[in-house]
Amino acid sequence: MKALVVYGTRSGATKQIADEIGKTLEEQGYATTVRDAKQTNDLRAQDFDLVIVGSSIWATMWKRQTMGFLKRNRKALAGKKVALFSSGLAGGDPAQAGYARKSVEKVAAKFPEIRPISMACFGGLVDFDSPNFLARFMAGAMKKDFEKKGVDTSKPVDTRDWAAIRQWAEDVAVKAR
Repeated sequence: MKALVVYGTRSGATKQIADEIGKTLEEQGYATTVRDAKQTNDLRAQDFDLVIVGSSIWATMWKRQTMGFLKRNRKALAGKKVALFSSGLAGGDPAQAGYARKSVEKVAAKFPEIRPISMACFGGLVDFDSPNFLARFMAGAMKKDFEKKGVDTSKPVDTRDWAAIRQWAEDVAVKAR
């Protein structure tokens, strides 16, 4: 079986999640392609048995390129096994689980012809020294809040749960068979 994992990322954290999902699918027997949504114009979604699409989120919004992939491929994905995931700080905070879930549900609602077999929200990464100005600016705005919670801000704050990401990918692989 063939699987495609498409992701949208701002600073690379979602790419790392997509790579881990791809690795897990490979371990489950899938021939897997992992691709940035910016580089999917040459792909045909109908050539894959399973398509997983994920994006980093900002104010519950997915990356434009990831939404573009879904829009361009909506007809082909309507008959496919599809799973959706989002990643961001809210995804790693149990107190914000509802907020995080809305991001992926909002995307699914925009494409009612696509019926996901699974949806998930994962934590994200805050890099206070990011080379990206906007990411660094936003991280700086969150820094005091992290410090009040006793979080070490001398290094990036990583709220991704790798065991949960792998388990979700395994569960999706089983559901897609």
